[in-house]
Parts: sequence; C-alpha cells; structure tokens
Amino acid sequence: MSDPMNAWRRLRTGNELFYLPVRGPQETLHQGAPVAAVFRCADTDVASEMVFGQSWGSLVDVSTWGHVVDTGVLATLEYAVDVLEVPLIVVLGHYDCPAMRAALRAWQTAELPDGASRAVIEQALSSIVRRGSVAGTADEIGSSHVVSVGMSLLERSPAIAERVDAGLCGIVCATNDDDGRVRPYATVGALGEAGDSLLECV
Repeated sequence: MSDPMNAWRRLRTGNELFYLPVRGPQETLHQGAPVAAVFRCADTDVASEMVFGQSWGSLVDVSTWGHVVDTGVLATLEYAVDVLEVPLIVVLGHYDCPAMRAALRAWQTAELPDGASRAVIEQALSSIVRRGSVAGTADEIGSSHVVSVGMSLLERSPAIAERVDAGLCGIVCATNDDDGRVRPYATVGALGEAGDSLLECV
C-alpha cells in the first residue's frame, strides 16, 4: 500500500507523460461538445472513455459509490444536459460491484451497515423493492439498480425530464459485463428506431 506522497508522485509523473510535446493535449483531448454524460459507480476499474471507445474528455464523467443520487449528481447532470446540451445520459453499472455485493449481504441478513455507506445500501435495496426484482446475485441487484437510478433522474430533475420529453436527451441504463461488453437494461427517450419518446425495459 502506498503512502500519500508516493501516490501524488505517481500522479504527477503520469501527468508529465500526458503533456509530453510529442503527444500534447491537442492530440489526446476531445475537441468540441461532450458526446454524452456517464453516471458510473466510483469503484469500477475502467474509465468511461475506455468502456465506450471514446477520446479523453469526450464524456462528462460523474461517479459515486453505488450510484447514490444526491444534489451534486443532479446539478452536474443538469449542467450537462442544459448548458453543454449532451444528448445522452448513461447510467452505467459494472460486473461484480462491491456496493451491490454489500447490498446483497444486507438483503440476506436484514442488517444495514453504519456510516455513510448506509445510504448506498438503502438506495440499492429500494431499487429491488421498487422494481420487484430478483435479488439472488450482486449482478441482478446491479441491473435493477441502474434502471431505478435512471428513472429517478426523471423524477428528481424537471430539467432532465423536460429535455427527455422534448426528444433532446435520452437515458440508457446499462451494466458492463466481466468481458467489458455493455448490456442495456432500459432506455428512455428518443432511442428507438422510430425516434419515439418512450421507456423500454428488458
């Protein structure tokens, strides 16, 4: 385990390599408006740009552990859709998520953890109940949770809901599997072949 100074040195060294004249920011950073906003779990080990094969800076990246939606998340996503005019929000879970494993333990034992992580577990358990989902594995909870989180964005943010209703923004609720493949579980907005604004869950 590294100490704070070694961790900072590692980041500084990486930053110096990133800004080498041969491969400067002009060549590595996305130019123009972001393609989408990705709300991901903070403990995923792959950057959103890598998951979707996009250039660095092309996505508005928002993360919390277990997809806890708070005012900071809502403000960031509203900024993305209102000011940056991103046409898509992706709520992205991931394979074997530790937050969803903790929720599974709580579901099985009927015991909630202490501290701030309790909010994560409560939101995940609420997703199971709201969707009437099977809770046999962490991945089953994760797929239900990303759909519930996506729907909650519409409920909690009139700004996002208005953009979706106007056909200017869509929401995809998905997870990435152990091989990296993205698996969508629900879409909201103009994401169908006909461009209709609708909710589709699989």
